[in-house]
Amino acid sequence: MSTAPAATPLPDRWFRTTPDSSGLARPRLLARSLIGVARLDENIRGYEQLTGVAGDLRMPIPDFGGLELAAVDTMLLIASARPFMPIQRQTAYSVIVPCLGAELDRLRPTGTEVLEPPETILPGSRARVRYPDGSIAELVEHRPQPGEAAGPPLVADEHRGVRLLLRKAVSRAAFAAAVALYETLLDTPATDRARVQGPHDTELARIGSLLVVGTDGPEYTETGAVRLAVLTSAPQDLPGTQPLAYAAAQATSRHHVVRLHDGWRAEIWDPAVFASGRTVGT
Repeated sequence: MSTAPAATPLPDRWFRTTPDSSGLARPRLLARSLIGVARLDENIRGYEQLTGVAGDLRMPIPDFGGLELAAVDTMLLIASARPFMPIQRQTAYSVIVPCLGAELDRLRPTGTEVLEPPETILPGSRARVRYPDGSIAELVEHRPQPGEAAGPPLVADEHRGVRLLLRKAVSRAAFAAAVALYETLLDTPATDRARVQGPHDTELARIGSLLVVGTDGPEYTETGAVRLAVLTSAPQDLPGTQPLAYAAAQATSRHHVVRLHDGWRAEIWDPAVFASGRTVGT
């Protein structure tokens, strides 16, 4: 009588709280931080302390360039012992999708271009695409390995009431089009909107874990490298952050910029700006 082949042992440190992404209601958008392997553990701890959310996956992938990945909230940490390729550095987003083939079919009418076709990898399968606005995203479908069970999250402090978002800044003229595009790309409606009055009026829309910022002020023209936003009513309690204003005259009580523990810059917003979607002053 024949027997089923033994399951291939998963690498050490491997765990996923959700090994099968087919149950996701919509794509999960993640920011990407490319780091050396020696910094992975400290960066996991830093984002857990910042958000109060436990890491929900850690995946050494020895057959795919020796990478090791970890996700904490909306941040994907991508660690490597060797230099990253240009296309890896140019990729703005990682997106965990329910079904890779169906997602590519859904995106095709939007003008999304497939840069790297689907291929099988240890977590499941992947492809790389360019969205119509020029942003590059890596789409990943997770499927469980034989015998893999959902793993427990890493230990973290209790939730701090902090929401970590990806940030995309555009001019005010491009704001409405950008919101409509990402509602389609992420299959998610904008749930929070606000208009903030000040020296340079700013429009905000939150689409899942993405904050679209429409402004013609320094938040757009001078800070394109600010790729994260943090919603918190107590910015003074954020561990490991250093205030970093665009300029003293441009920081406001409603928002400012900080440098995170790993050097990333994030724009801090008070969630009160979204109350009833009203216009507020700075």
